[in-house]
Amino acid sequence: MTGVTIQADIAVATLAAAAIVLALGILGRRHRSAAAPTGIPLLWEMSVEAADRAARDVPAKARDRVSGTAVTLFWFVAVANWLHLIPGSPLPAPTSDINMTLALAVTAMGVVHITALQARGLRGYLRHYLSPWWLAPAKILEELVKPLTLALRLFGMVFASALMVVLIGEILPAPVALVPHVLWTVFDVFIGAIQAFIFALLTVLYFQAVLPSGATATAAKVTHA
Repeated sequence: MTGVTIQADIAVATLAAAAIVLALGILGRRHRSAAAPTGIPLLWEMSVEAADRAARDVPAKARDRVSGTAVTLFWFVAVANWLHLIPGSPLPAPTSDINMTLALAVTAMGVVHITALQARGLRGYLRHYLSPWWLAPAKILEELVKPLTLALRLFGMVFASALMVVLIGEILPAPVALVPHVLWTVFDVFIGAIQAFIFALLTVLYFQAVLPSGATATAAKVTHA
């Protein structure tokens, strides 16, 4: 029987990504009142505004949690995807490890369902999945598959991108590999941002799918954690 193996480089890279996102959040909040923010504070403010627009269809009481979760996921996934692209960085992209992406997806879906349970109450939450009763197995299976698809989509893209960087360096001689390596790095930055956006957007859509709406939303009460 084998024990649990912890990959130190992935653990350190994950903590580093979390620390960077926390620093970005503090920086963005500090410049929140600025008349014309620039640079990173501007990007942070743009991401917050985009998350608020994406969450406009969820109940008002849950909107802050939904948009906050989306912003956090976007920046964490983006930084985690870009970490190995920093010149001289010894750290890998933590999202290139399936265990990390699966843990992130399960955590995101956990927040989704906890919020839905608080908004609907236990009876309303169960009614959402058990009405009609004959569709309950399909609905439950769908919820179980969601974190798996989130994790595999993110892992597959990041792993393939990291593999391409290695292959370029192994197959081509150093002088020749420079140009394709630079071009792929630029493309990698773009793909990393797109994957972060997709991960955050899908999470918002999952929130919308399980939270009450319309007249029910006005009566919903969400206790913020």
